[in-house]
Amino acid sequence: MISSLSISSQLSYLRIKGILGYFYEASRAHKVPVSLLLAIASRESNMGLALDSNWTGDHGNGIGIMQIDRRYHREFTSSTPNNDHRANVHYASKFLADLIGKFNGRLTPAVAAYNAGYTKVRNTISAGVDPNLVTTGQNYASDVLARKEIVESVLGISKASTASMVLLPLIITGFISYQIFNTR
Repeated sequence: MISSLSISSQLSYLRIKGILGYFYEASRAHKVPVSLLLAIASRESNMGLALDSNWTGDHGNGIGIMQIDRRYHREFTSSTPNNDHRANVHYASKFLADLIGKFNGRLTPAVAAYNAGYTKVRNTISAGVDPNLVTTGQNYASDVLARKEIVESVLGISKASTASMVLLPLIITGFISYQIFNTR
């Protein structure tokens, strides 16, 4: 299970790189919770920290922070530079919004389909099987939804979080990030 400190570090990285605003923009444009977008980015690429210098992962198949798969999204990935973070986040947000609509607002199957594909998840649900079982690690949707709760807590989105739970990890992460990025 990922910790709030890890999520805080990832969010600090997005802030430092000037990418975090794209998540809020895409959230508003496509009506997808920003915490869900950030949770997917966390699972897919540690919000960019796990990507190579070409902004790819998954043996070169996943493109950008949201890991848009070039095998299934050829039109987007062939026409958009890997480092176009705004386009990457917006594309993923639109794709996720469409999946949420297809699953009548249910997040678990929509998130599972982001990873495993709509048809595979729909068929799995029709067979009465947990959609997580066809995803990476057989836990993709449940892991992303757990990360969503942590993101909400760290960003102060959820009512359950307190100021100290939000501020302390951000202060620590900010200090660590400052030390790391200013020594390079």
